[in-house]
Amino acid sequence: MDLRSGFWQIELDPTSRDKTAFISHAGLFRFRVMPFGLTNVPATFQRLMDLVLGGLKWSCALVYLDDIIVYSTTFDDHLYHLELVLQQIQQSGLTLKIDKCHFCKTQLKYLGHIVSKEGIRPDPDKLNAVREYPVSTKLKAVRTFLGLSSYYRRFIKSYATIAEPLIALTRHSDL
Repeated sequence: MDLRSGFWQIELDPTSRDKTAFISHAGLFRFRVMPFGLTNVPATFQRLMDLVLGGLKWSCALVYLDDIIVYSTTFDDHLYHLELVLQQIQQSGLTLKIDKCHFCKTQLKYLGHIVSKEGIRPDPDKLNAVREYPVSTKLKAVRTFLGLSSYYRRFIKSYATIAEPLIALTRHSDL
């Protein structure tokens, strides 16, 4: 499930609004809702979502920012778990973006992975980005590639050993 404009559903405390002020050719503005880009916004939003799901987190639901996954062992349990999660979302006053929600799936893409009853594996579409990453001698590109590939390190046997030559390259400023 996906929340509709996640951060923007959270109203800022009136005393915090001046801290978000900015000026443009059209005048002075300040946010009334939680904006993207502020340092603590993701952590604050995650904490809120953890509170919204309460005891359901890790028993039948997981949440990462505005993405919620509900899991169950049987279809009947799943319907019950969906009801519980949807009730929590409704009681919190949050709304879902229905066209981005998928219900009662046996397999789904979640945060760059394929999740199913067989377990978790990398999303092949995301792996293609790693495989097709252009070879570069630029330091920033090497670091970007290491960040991209390390996201899937749990699936790569001896990743640290394989990546060490590239990591060593990033220690040299002449790259």
